[in-house]
Amino acid sequence: MNSSGMSRMPKVPSLLRRISFSFLLGFGLFVLGAGLQGMLEHRGFARVSVYLDDLVLGVLAGLMVFAYEHRRSRELRQKLAVISAMNHHVRNALQTISYVPYTEQAKQMLLIQQSVNRIQWALNEILPGDGDEAARNFPPTMAVTEKAMESEPQTGTSGKS
Repeated sequence: MNSSGMSRMPKVPSLLRRISFSFLLGFGLFVLGAGLQGMLEHRGFARVSVYLDDLVLGVLAGLMVFAYEHRRSRELRQKLAVISAMNHHVRNALQTISYVPYTEQAKQMLLIQQSVNRIQWALNEILPGDGDEAARNFPPTMAVTEKAMESEPQTGTSGKS
């Protein structure tokens, strides 16, 4: 594990900050509504001002809720993409490990190490925290393992172990 393991925890705004933001947003809508109503009454639209004021505030509140839900939906899609990528890499690595008993003994440790490396790569690069390194790097592949196996001296073992 790398030394920045603790920095991977997402920062969550404190309860006080969330309450303050909600209060300021509500107070801002109140000030906007009161100002709009005062302006409409000043211009002689006293009867219509109540309904128009409510309409404008309703539309603004709806837009804020939409923006909030859109952001939550985008974050959820991103989290699901991370889960899907982790699932893919870990399952592939475990599948390789599950076939190890059916490979030559000389290749078994290499396949297990390659699978462990792939899981470690996925944990370090795919899980959020250190930036977009996952987009720049690629996981260990079977080609790397095959090249390493070709360079190993043959021990004379064959078939299943």
